[in-house]
Formats: sequence, structure tokens, C-alpha cells
Amino acid sequence: MFSGRQNFTATSLKGKLILVFALVSLIPTVVLILVSYLIISQGISRWEIMTNELNKLRILPMIENVRGIASDSHVIDGLKRNTEFAVDYNLPEGYVLAIYNKSGKLLFNSNSEPLLYDKLASFESLGLPPVLQFPTVGPILPKEPIRLNGKEFNLVANACISEDYKILLGIVVVGKIIPSAISDIRNMKRGIIAILGLVAISIFLIALWISSLIAKEITEPINKLVLGTRELAGGNLDYIVDITTTDEVRILADSFNEMTEKLRKNSEELKRVEKSAAWREVAQKLAHEIKNPLTPIQLSAERLKRRYYSKPEGYEQILNECTDTIVDEVERLRRLLDEFSQFARMPAIKLALRDINDVVKDSISFYGEFPENIELLIQYEENLPCVMIDPDQTKRAFFNILKNAVEAMPDGGKLMINTTLREIESEQKIKKYVEIEFSDTGIGMSKEDMNNLFTPHFSMKKGGAGLGLTIVKKIIDDQGGNIEILSEEGKGTNVIIQIPISEELDSARR
Repeated sequence: MFSGRQNFTATSLKGKLILVFALVSLIPTVVLILVSYLIISQGISRWEIMTNELNKLRILPMIENVRGIASDSHVIDGLKRNTEFAVDYNLPEGYVLAIYNKSGKLLFNSNSEPLLYDKLASFESLGLPPVLQFPTVGPILPKEPIRLNGKEFNLVANACISEDYKILLGIVVVGKIIPSAISDIRNMKRGIIAILGLVAISIFLIALWISSLIAKEITEPINKLVLGTRELAGGNLDYIVDITTTDEVRILADSFNEMTEKLRKNSEELKRVEKSAAWREVAQKLAHEIKNPLTPIQLSAERLKRRYYSKPEGYEQILNECTDTIVDEVERLRRLLDEFSQFARMPAIKLALRDINDVVKDSISFYGEFPENIELLIQYEENLPCVMIDPDQTKRAFFNILKNAVEAMPDGGKLMINTTLREIESEQKIKKYVEIEFSDTGIGMSKEDMNNLFTPHFSMKKGGAGLGLTIVKKIIDDQGGNIEILSEEGKGTNVIIQIPISEELDSARR
């Protein structure tokens, strides 16, 4: 059976090149991104340290202010009364003042912003120690600043005690809203990570794209060379590899084209030599085959003549024997000359659109009655596309195959004929064929006989000229088809013929 070769392309090489180029570009990109992140991260950490130091410096004025307010007599008097009161204290711009009694109740709030006002309304929400446990010595800072919509409220609290330093009257809080530096730093870190990630992905994609372009420049000429080798292997010695590059691949392509040209010239010369040699062999074989039957004809004639003049008794029997011999040998000469004439003067191919199933049926009808000990099994595939063939010559080829199959089964057997549609992948295209397979269960052939099947003077049959299969192959070849014969001695023979379906006919059919 015919099967398309496994389709080799440079695709796998292209994929490997793209992968290697991408990895080569990705490794330094990743290293660069990591180094950049480490450098930027160190800078941000230093910035964070400086921000904390600045916050400490920013807290110092608050400490001074909270101490002064906590020791102010007006504040002390107001806390003693334990009622809401007003304080006319000149604080720097942006500062907020809140005063709580010893129960944690807000008695004074200089801020009017709703969000911060609500935050200051509850002493417990400031992150300070409870009022009853509040230290009476020195200002107190919360563990974490209060966060308000992306900003921070930094505050300092100080206890307000009576003149004798024995009774806790309340707590004074001084604070200021500042931008959230820590949040900005954290957001900046996340942004930098995102930016570096996008940069890495972008570099990788660009490298991948450039890699594919470079790989394409490398693999496309290789693909053309691979296609050229396929064409050359298929017998197309006129194929030229067209590569426009100026590198070593172009030199290789020029060498390939030069080799193909030499092969084409050598092939033409070899064909001429082989044709001449083949005809010489055919002439020698024909002369030898003609001489063989002439000898018994001559001897039979001489025998008749001698017996007629020497001993007429029993002449009738001798006449019958000799004439039978002469008739048989003359018939053998006729068959020999007919086959040779058919081989030497094959008519021109006359192509026509035909259903191959009909041609097979005509060949079977043309053969006539098959021997009773041979079982004929036929399987036609329906709706086969028509093919361009010479129906008369194709029928002649099929008849010859049928004849050989029957003669290969003298003791009987099975002759199977199948038609089918076959698709074969070749040169990155799907080619369609109508396939006809003749299978017999006859005596088969040895490997040595298989090597000489299409040799013009080779025959396995007694009295054969050895031109039958040569004619069959010529008919199939002239129609652009393929023929393959598979045989095993003692098991039978398969003859597979494939006739191509033209792309135009196939497109019209669809």
C-alpha cells in the first residue's frame, strides 16, 4: 500500500530557536529587574527611615505645645468645673486641640472637620492608654497614628493635673493632619513591583517576537531546502530551490541546484543509454524466441516429407502430430509478435473523464468466464470521483492483471478487487487518489522475481515474452498514476494502482 512520508519541516527547529532566544533575553531581564527592585527597595527603605525621622521632628513642636496647654491655668480651671469650655490658645496653623476630663469625656475640640471630629469624640479611639491608667509624667504618643482617607493624624497627649500634682483633672491632646507617608511608600512599592513586572513581560514579548523573526529567517530557507530534497527524491529533477539570502544557506542552495542540474543531465543520458540497452535486449530476446519455435517447425516438416516418401503406412498419425506441433509453434510466434508489437507501438494516451468502477467492471466482462475454482470478490466504493484516464488502455492494463492473477492460481483460490478513495499528505498538501487493489491467493513471487518484474524481457510463464507488466506500468505511468506490487512466495500477490484526482475536478465535485 502507498502511504505518505512523515512530513518533516523545520517547525521543531524554529520552536527551539524561539525558546532559546527568548530564554537568553529573559535571563538578563529577570536579573536586571531583581537588581532594580533591590536598589529601589533600598532607596524606599531609606526614605521610610528619613520619613520617620521627619515625623519625630514634626512631633517636637506638638510636645512643647501640649505641655504648655496642659499647665495653662484656664485649662485647669475649665477641667475643675468639668463642663465644656472655650480655650483661646494660639496654636500653629493646622494644629488640632482636644481636651478630655478625667472620665474621658470631650470638653473641648478645636476641629470642625466631621471625620476627625467624630474620631476625637471618643477618647478610646485615639490609641492612648485608658484615662485612669494614663501616666502623669511627660507627653504620650499612640503606638500608631490615626489614618483618615489616605492621611495621618499624628497626636501627642499630656495629663493635666491639679496645682498640688496630686489629682488628675483631664488629658490634653494636640495633633496635626499630615499626608500618609507610610501609605505612600507602601503604594509606591506596589506600583514599582507592578511596573517592573510589566516591563519584564513587555521585554519578554518583544524578545519572543524578535526571536520568531530571527528563527523565521533561519528556518524558511531550511524548509525550502527540505522541500527541494523531497522533490528530488520524488524524481522532479527540474525543481530549483529559490533562496534570496546572501549567507551560507544561499551557498548551500546554489550547490543543491547545481547538483540537481547535473543529476538531470546524467538522468537524461542514463535514460538514453538504458533505452538503447533495453531495446537491444528486447531484440536479442525476440530473435531468440523466434528461433525456438522455428526448429520444431522445420523438424516436423522434414519428418513429414521423409515419412511420405519412405513409408506411407501410418502417415495420417504422423501428419496430425506434426501439424499440431507446427500450429502450436506458429501460435506461439503470433502471441510473441503481438505482445512485442503492442509494447513497441503503444497508442497515444487519450484521456477522458471516467468512473474507475465502470472501467473495472468492463475489464471483468472483457475477461469473460472465470474458472470455477476461483472465487471472485469485488468491493466498489460508492460515489468515487471520476478520474482522467484512457479507458481503453486502462481496461487493457486491468485485463492483464486479471489474467496474471488467474494464471497464478492453477489450483484455485480467491481473487479480490477493491476500489477506494485515498488521501496522502505530500509536500505539505493533501493529494487524493482513486486506488484499485487486485489481490490473489496464488503462488506469489520470490524477492528475486520481484526485482525483475518490470524488466522488458523477464517472464515467469513458459512461452511468455515478458512484456505484460511492462505494458501495464507504462499505461499507468503515462496517466500520472502509481503502481506497486507486493508479493510473498506461497501466499499471493497484491497489485495496487493509484490514479490521481486533479485539484480542479475535486474542487468542482465539492
